[in-house]
Amino acid sequence: MSGPPPTCFDLTERKEMEQVRAGCQNPSAIPHLQALLDAFPRAAVILNESRQIVAANQRLCEFSHRRQHELLGMRIGEAFNCVHWREGRCGSGTSRFCRTCGAVQAIISSQGAGTEDIEECTITTRTSEGEKMLDLRVTASSFRLEETYTVFSINEISGEKRRAALERIFFHDVLTTTAGIRNLLEMLPDLPDQYRYETTHLTRQLVEYLLEEIEGGRDLAAAERGELVVYALPLDARETLYSLCEVYAHHPLAEGKTVVVAEMSGPSVIVTDRLLLRRVLGNLVKNGLEVSEEGQEVSLAFRNCGAAVFWVHYETALPGVVGRKPLREPVPAQSLPGQEIGTYSAKLITERYLGGSLSFTSSEKEGTTYAVTLPGGKPA
Repeated sequence: MSGPPPTCFDLTERKEMEQVRAGCQNPSAIPHLQALLDAFPRAAVILNESRQIVAANQRLCEFSHRRQHELLGMRIGEAFNCVHWREGRCGSGTSRFCRTCGAVQAIISSQGAGTEDIEECTITTRTSEGEKMLDLRVTASSFRLEETYTVFSINEISGEKRRAALERIFFHDVLTTTAGIRNLLEMLPDLPDQYRYETTHLTRQLVEYLLEEIEGGRDLAAAERGELVVYALPLDARETLYSLCEVYAHHPLAEGKTVVVAEMSGPSVIVTDRLLLRRVLGNLVKNGLEVSEEGQEVSLAFRNCGAAVFWVHYETALPGVVGRKPLREPVPAQSLPGQEIGTYSAKLITERYLGGSLSFTSSEKEGTTYAVTLPGGKPA
């Protein structure tokens, strides 16, 4: 059976790199186009009819981690080292994955209609630290000089998408907890006396949990805006961990599970922000309670040997995650919604405000351990 008829994705031949680079040296329009391009507020390039770069501004060079002369003759996927750029017959923009890529669609649409087109796309790029996903909003606008050129600009929206996702999760959690409180309050007048105290106690726990979620959302928003204030004071790590155990032993997620302090080693008095540290460790404890099964244990530990290290361990492995790694991305891709907002918040506060690092190990045999390391126990 024959395949689908060829499209512009298949038939767009590209010029040789040397030919493009030589042509960029002396077409009369290019110097003027370069000056306009450098004035762009966003990363941008100019493409020829073969969708190859003939000029790029400094912002694009910084975004792609390439020098300007290296970009000449490349296509967009190649410039960003997209994982699929070598798979097409004519290179970047011609693989089967490119047919649904918003960047390629915007360029082809603009070239065909001679109008502006705006699309969103996700490019998986290879870096020295492994694969990384870029969420982009791209704009393509074509014009005619000696030949057809396309101005292609990009705006990274990874943070925008992440904030939107975290906002959805936050409101979902708050609404769910509020609905639970409402249901309990509606039941309360009709309950026999022997059940009224227990229900009142549970309602109070849910209210405390709701306040905790709202405070956590407030702190996360302030942290992302760079407005979170750090108050570095001496604190006792031993008291902090035992206090967390007491608080989370009565958490709604802790039913049938235990929270314990497993180890304390070295001087326990360190200097850091007490509330922010409790927020970080509390988020990681909640992660553990969320994925742990009935009868399992979430344990905390502390060691001070030049650097203050806090561990949160639980017996369940993260889905699809094996080995030890720093948290370069906000969260593991397979994590649950509660884990997502908790882990991202813990990473952001630890690294940006407490001057430390957050890493984890995870395996089916050993479970999952998060390590919060604070050099000397002091914030940056």
